Amino acid sequence: MAVPPRQRTGRALVVLFTLTAFTGAALLFTVQPLVARLLLPMYGGSATVWSTCSLFFQVLLLVGYVYSHLTTSRLPRRRQPLVHLAVLALPLATLPLALPAAAAPAADGSPTLWLLRTLALMIGLPFVVLSTTGPLLQRWYSWADGPRSDDPYFLFAASNVGSFGGLLAYPFLVEPYLSLGQQTTLFSWAFVGFAVLTATCGLLGTRSTEGPHDAAPVTPTRLPRRRLARWCWYAFVPSCLFLAVTHHLSTDVAPIPLLWVVPLGLYLATFVAAFAVTSRRVPPTLLRLTAGLALCATMFAPLATRIPLSVVIGLDLALVVVVGYTAHRLLAADRPEPEHLTTFYIAVAVGGALGGVVNGLIAPVLFDRVLEYQLIVALLPALALGVAVRRSPRGYRPTAIPDAARFVVGLALIAGATAALVLASRGGSTAMTVVGLVVFAGLGWVLAVIPRALVATLVAATVGITVMSSSSVVHRDRTFYGSYAVSSSDGVTQLTHGTTIHGRQVDATPGTPTTYYGLEAPLGDVMADVRPQRTVAVGLGVGTIAAYGRPGDSMTFLEIDPAIAEIAADPQLFTFLSDSRAEVDVAIGDGRLLAKDLPDGRADLVVLDAFSSDAIPVHLLTREAFRTYAQKVSDGGAIAVHVSNRHFDLVPVVAAATADLGWHGAVGRGGPGTWVTPSAWVLISPDASLVERVGAGERWSPLDLDRTVPWTDDYSSVLTVLR
Repeated sequence: MAVPPRQRTGRALVVLFTLTAFTGAALLFTVQPLVARLLLPMYGGSATVWSTCSLFFQVLLLVGYVYSHLTTSRLPRRRQPLVHLAVLALPLATLPLALPAAAAPAADGSPTLWLLRTLALMIGLPFVVLSTTGPLLQRWYSWADGPRSDDPYFLFAASNVGSFGGLLAYPFLVEPYLSLGQQTTLFSWAFVGFAVLTATCGLLGTRSTEGPHDAAPVTPTRLPRRRLARWCWYAFVPSCLFLAVTHHLSTDVAPIPLLWVVPLGLYLATFVAAFAVTSRRVPPTLLRLTAGLALCATMFAPLATRIPLSVVIGLDLALVVVVGYTAHRLLAADRPEPEHLTTFYIAVAVGGALGGVVNGLIAPVLFDRVLEYQLIVALLPALALGVAVRRSPRGYRPTAIPDAARFVVGLALIAGATAALVLASRGGSTAMTVVGLVVFAGLGWVLAVIPRALVATLVAATVGITVMSSSSVVHRDRTFYGSYAVSSSDGVTQLTHGTTIHGRQVDATPGTPTTYYGLEAPLGDVMADVRPQRTVAVGLGVGTIAAYGRPGDSMTFLEIDPAIAEIAADPQLFTFLSDSRAEVDVAIGDGRLLAKDLPDGRADLVVLDAFSSDAIPVHLLTREAFRTYAQKVSDGGAIAVHVSNRHFDLVPVVAAATADLGWHGAVGRGGPGTWVTPSAWVLISPDASLVERVGAGERWSPLDLDRTVPWTDDYSSVLTVLR
C-alpha cells in the first residue's frame, strides 16, 4: 500500500532533523579534544588545560542556549530561521582552526585567563553556533507538523548519541590516523555540511507549520523558581563530578584526549539512556545506589595511594555512570512542555557551567589541594531530597528514626572512616579493608532515606580524613599545573604530586641524591661516565640532580611552574639547590620553548624529566622536540630521558627519536637502593663510545631501534604505547 504524501513528508522531517542533531552534536564534542590537543604544547601538557577548556565550552554552551531561547521566544517563526542562517555563515570566516598569534601564555600572566583568551579567538564563534543546534532544532520541530512534534525530546537523545559518537571517534578513529592538519581541515568541511543541513531544517521545517507563520510567538507561562533551581542542581552534580574525576585521571595517568573523553563519554551516555526512558518515575534503587557509592568513595579516600589504581579508577567511573544516570533521570522525569523547552536547556546549561566554574576557577583558588572531588561526593545523597525514597519494600519509615539516632549513626561512620585511615597507614589486610568498604556501601544504601543526615556525615568524614591525612604536611600549594604537598616525618622530607613522589631529602645525608636520581639508579651511572660540566634539566622537582654539581659546573633547570621553583629553592624544605657546588640557574617556562633559546652545542647532558605524577607531556617527546634538544648537545654529549611509568611504555618513542637523529642509545633499569626508587632511563648520544661505556653496566641493555613508535607534533597517540 502506498505511503500517503503527508506521512512521507513527516518521515523525511524526522530523518532530516535527527541527522542534523546528530551531526551538530558530533562536531561539538569532536572539536573539544581537538582544540585541547592543539593547545597542550603551549601550556606544558597540564591536566588543567582540559578542565579550563571544559569550563570554556560549558559557558559557551550556555551562551548558545540563551541565544536560542531569546530568538525563538521573541522573533516570529518565519523570521527566526532566516536570522540564524546569517549567524551560521559567520564561523566560516574563522575556519580552518588554527592557533592565534601569541597563543603561549605570558610568563607573568595567568595561564587560565590566557588560555580562555586563546580559546575565544580560536574556536569561540564556531562553538557557539554549534551549541545552538540542540534547542533550536527541537524548537523548530515543535513548530513543524511532523510526528511527535508535541514532544520533540527524541532529538535530544539523537544529539547525545552524536556527542557520544564524536567523543569516541576522536581517540580511536581521528587522532590515531589523522594528523592535526588533516583533523582541522576535516572539521572545516564537516562544519560546512552541518551548516547546509541546519539551513535546510530551518527553511523546510518551519514551512510545514500550520497557521500564521508571521504571528508573534506566544509568551509561555512563568516557571516556579524552585523548579528552575532543581533543574540546575540535577545538571550541576554530574557535571561537577565528571570534571573532578577527569582531573584525577589526567593527573595520575596522562593529560590526553583518550582519558578526557572516557568520563565525558560516560556522562553523555547517561544523558542518552535517561532521556530515552518515557517513564517519569525515578526508581528509588538508583538513589540508594548513589548513596552507597558515595559513602564507599568517601571511605576510599585515605586508601587511594595503597590500592591498585585500577580500583580507584573503576570506582570513579562507576560514580560517573550511576550519578549521571540518576541525576539525568531526575531531569528527564521533570522535563517541561515544549513551550518551556529552551528555558529547560538554559537551566541545564547553567548547572553544567557551574560545575565547570567550580572545578576550573573556584576550587583552584579556594583550596590548596584537590578537595572538590571529595566534597561533591559528599553531596551526592542530596539528590534524594524531595524524591520518593521514604518507604522501603517492608514499609520502613525514616521519620521513625530519632535525631539522636541519626547523630549516633553519623558518629559511627566518622569513626569508621578514621579506623579505615589508621588501618591503611599501618598496613592492614586487604580483606579487612574490603569488608569495611562493603559495610559502608551497605550503610549508604540503607541511609539513603535520610539524605540530609547522610550528607552532613559525609562532609564531616571528608573534613576529618583531610585533617588527619595532613598531619605530616609542612607545605601545600596548588597552581594551574598541579597540586603539591611537602611532608616531613622521621628526618625525611618529600614532595608529592598526585600519587607520585617528585623528590625526597634525608636529613642524615642532605647532599646525597635520592629517589630516581640516586647513585644506585641509572642516572647515577650516566653522571659518573659523562661527568657533565654543563647540564640542562627539563623539569626541576626538588632539584635533586644539583647534588651532582662540582665546582666549575653549571646546571640550568627549565621548570614550567613557579611554585615548584619556590619549593626547591626554600632551604627550610630542600637544600639540593642551595648546597650544590655548581652554578645553578632556574628558568621558568615550558621546557621545550625555553630550550630553543639556549646556545647550540654547549650542553654536555640534557636530562628530560618533566612528568607530572604519571602524566605524559606528549609535546616533550616528539621528533621535533628531540631535534631541538639535540641542537643543544655537544659532540660528546648525551640526552638522558626518564621513562618510568606505570601505564605506558615510552622506550619505543625515544627509540624512534634516536633513529631519526641517527644516534645511539641504551636503556637502564635500576633500584631500589638506599633511599633510591626503582626507575627506567634511556641514554642517547651521537657518541657511540659513550653509549657503549655506559651501556656496559649491569643495569643497562642496548636500545632496540627496531621497536619504535614515532611521535610528531602533528601526530601522536598514547594508545600505541599503552602497556
